[in-house]
Amino acid sequence: MSLKSKNVLVTGGAGFIGSTLVDRIIQENPNSITVVDNFFLGRQENLLEAKKLFSELDVIRLDASDFSAMQDVVSAKEIDTVFDLAVVPLPTSLTYPSLTMRTNIGIATVVCELARKGEVGRVVHFSTSEVYGSARRVPMSEDHPNDVLTPYAASKSSADSIIRSYVETFGIDATIVRPFNNIGPRQNPGSYAGIVPVVIKKVLSGEPIEIFGDG
Repeated sequence: MSLKSKNVLVTGGAGFIGSTLVDRIIQENPNSITVVDNFFLGRQENLLEAKKLFSELDVIRLDASDFSAMQDVVSAKEIDTVFDLAVVPLPTSLTYPSLTMRTNIGIATVVCELARKGEVGRVVHFSTSEVYGSARRVPMSEDHPNDVLTPYAASKSSADSIIRSYVETFGIDATIVRPFNNIGPRQNPGSYAGIVPVVIKKVLSGEPIEIFGDG
């Protein structure tokens, strides 16, 4: 899969993983890169390095579940490839389950519809290890049963099913990837942080680490 001279769109591209991906895409010499982010978790400063390296980077504040707005973007930018990382995260789903499911499923449906209508050529959709639930066996493999335990996991599993259904029914070019426990620079340190930055923050501040069960 070559991105050279391609017009690339990254939804959620101002977030931790999204901005890191943007940095990597720049190395592929694309024709253009467009970031769509509603900045719920994303931050403009995450893209400062990318803007230095790729001055034409276009950042648009937008809800990726808005089909009409997304269609306008991909049409105007003549997008070839979409990396779909926009998401409402797991901790939010515990307080706003309906919003989480509606938005995450909506985002997947939007990118699939854009592909079905020929607006984009290829979709790379970022799922999550949460669709597998707690491990029934270790190591986990891709054929591990989906055993969703949270509204977030349910929304992402549903989004995966939507992607697969469009591949099978309409023949769109789409790939699902499921990252596990990503850590690194730019990771959200706030209330919606994952377990690793939470633990690191407690260690650095001398606070006790909360352990559940056997850890």
